[in-house]
This record gives sequence, structure tokens and C-alpha cells, in this order.
Amino acid sequence: MESKELPSFCKKLIERSNFIYLTTLKQNGEPEIRAMMNLYNRVQFPSLENVLAFPPYAFYFSTNTSSEKVEQVKGNDRSSIYFVLESEWLGLMFTGRIEIVTDLEIKKSIWLDEWVRYYPGESEYLNEDYSILRFTAEYLKGWNGKEKFRFNIKDSL
Repeated sequence: MESKELPSFCKKLIERSNFIYLTTLKQNGEPEIRAMMNLYNRVQFPSLENVLAFPPYAFYFSTNTSSEKVEQVKGNDRSSIYFVLESEWLGLMFTGRIEIVTDLEIKKSIWLDEWVRYYPGESEYLNEDYSILRFTAEYLKGWNGKEKFRFNIKDSL
């Protein structure tokens, strides 16, 4: 796949994938993977389309501050994410760095009222257990149905 075709392919796959699979590293270096809500899926989260755009190659996740993944991110910022369209055998993996977002404006812009069930209380996006993670991709590889491809994002920025 030529690099000029890459953003369009990635955008289509990302916006249709039901979940993002996030890998973080435990303190002992063992990887741990889990399915996360794909806030870039335009069917599931249409209200975030103007807030979360692709590209650039940065991805946001909502999670509980009290989760193990937040502790893992504090201990090691290396991470990877994976998008897949199972029925079409299309996949896209990014590797890079992940961080905890403390900017209240970003947290507020991503907040959805239906998340009160995950973060009960009246404080909404100010809830101490509501965190946003930002993953910044450095490298990607994937399968487009015909061939595998690789791209070093870090060198192209």
C-alpha cells in the first residue's frame, strides 16, 4: 500500500471498528490487552465526530482512574492498539506511547452524559474516577485484504 493511500484506509477501518484493543504493560513487563470503547466509531459515537478526528495519529480513551490500566500507564508509557473488521479480515495495529490527560477542556469535550453509569455522581467530567488516556502512534502495520503494510509515523511528522 502506498503511503498516500494509508490515511484513507486507516480512517475507514477505524471509524467502522466496534472496539479498540488496547495493550499496556504490567509492572513486570507482561503485556495486558483489553477491548475499549472505540470513540472513533461514527455509528456508536456520532457526537464525537467533530471532537475526535483522524488523522492525526493520536487516540483517546475514557476509563476509570481506579483501573489497573491507569496504574500500568503510570509505570510504563509504551503501548499498542489494534483495530479490526473481523468479517473483512482487515486489521490495523499502532505502537506508540500512552499518557493520562489532565487537561479539563479535553476531558469535558469527550464526556458523554450516558457515562454517568460508569462514573456515578453529580460531578460528571470532573469525577475523580473519570480519566482520559491519549495514545500517540509512532508506527503502524496492518493488512488491507491484499497485502501487509508498515509505516513509520514518527519519521513522517
